[in-house]
Amino acid sequence: MSDVSIRPLTPDDWQAFQALRLEALKAYPHFYCSSYQSEAGYDQEKIKKYWLNGGNKSVFGLFDGDALIGITGVFTWKEDAAGKTGVMGASYIRPSHQGRGYSRLLYQARIDWAMEHKEWSKLVVSHRASNERSRRANQAFGFVLTHKSSHAWPDGTHEDELHYEMDLAARRAHAARQVYSSSQDVF
Repeated sequence: MSDVSIRPLTPDDWQAFQALRLEALKAYPHFYCSSYQSEAGYDQEKIKKYWLNGGNKSVFGLFDGDALIGITGVFTWKEDAAGKTGVMGASYIRPSHQGRGYSRLLYQARIDWAMEHKEWSKLVVSHRASNERSRRANQAFGFVLTHKSSHAWPDGTHEDELHYEMDLAARRAHAARQVYSSSQDVF
């Protein structure tokens, strides 16, 4: 794991991002809310604008040396008109690098970014009911199941979508108490 790192992607990373995103959509069409067919035609400007222009979102790249081996993102959730909620998604790690604990890096990067994005009071994530890997990953980071809904997926199937939430305001307050408590030990 010594050569593996994670960093926010920039518009200059658009080609590597697009290649890996399309690989993910093609290999696992049943895990995403988009499809290979809908994104294969995205041009450079659309990829940069939609995915890599910063603002109220961050897309991270997982690198093994200089090679992009994984992607993930955290975005302002369009279903919250007030803009107080972040949503995590678009995660993928190449099969050759799966099973090595790298998903923890993807989760931690997004949660850390969301903690600094003070406009958000909560962070949500969801997955297809059959996606056990996603369930285990979000549970390891303390997400709480809020509900399930019926969903028609881009691959043509219908399956429940499980929705989870993390209270960022409470997490920030807890972190602040930890810092305050630690500083009291110094005196």
